[in-house]
Parts: sequence; C-alpha cells; structure tokens
Amino acid sequence: MSFLVGVFHTPKRPAKSTDQIDPLFFAGTWYFTDRRKREHRIEIGPDLQLTIDGENLSAKVSEIQKYEVSYIDRYGYKLEIRANETRPVKFYDESENMTFDLRPDSARLN
Repeated sequence: MSFLVGVFHTPKRPAKSTDQIDPLFFAGTWYFTDRRKREHRIEIGPDLQLTIDGENLSAKVSEIQKYEVSYIDRYGYKLEIRANETRPVKFYDESENMTFDLRPDSARLN
C-alpha cells in the first residue's frame, strides 16, 4: 500500500528552461519619437548599458527576460525595452507613463 502512495505522490521535477537569455539580442541603436515629435536615439551596449541621446543614464538592469529588459534610472523610474522575436520594438518610460515604438537605424525619419 505505501508503494502506491509513493508512486502517486512523487514530486515532479521542474521543467528545464531551454530559453537562454542573450543580452546581445537587445544590443544596438534604436530610435523613437516622443509625444512632442522629437526624435531620440537609444543605444544598448553588449553589457546592456543604456544611453539616450548620448547620455549615460546610470540606469541599472533590474530584470531581464527573453523579450524584455527592465532598468531603474538614477531617479528611481522604470525604463523597459520590449522586443518581439526579432528585435526590440517598444520603449516604456515610467516617468512619462508612455510607451514608444522603436525603429532601427535604417527606418529613421528625415
């Protein structure tokens, strides 16, 4: 009888995650237009260092997932880079409570 209880109550092993997070997936230069119609440049380094318009924001990575990297800036606001399967596509700025579409360099507006 105890054998059957052991068979039915054996804890399951957690599934192994096969999704590896590659910080280089987020690296690159991206552009967005703010609500005032001004264009800004976001650069993400291979070490996930974040700069906007050439200014190092001293933002620290707070979380990284397969398609999202979250930062906390020097003022305590959250900044997020969200991606799809191919590249980063959205930038969220908590200080403005706004999400902006990201464009690659080749899609810059003139």
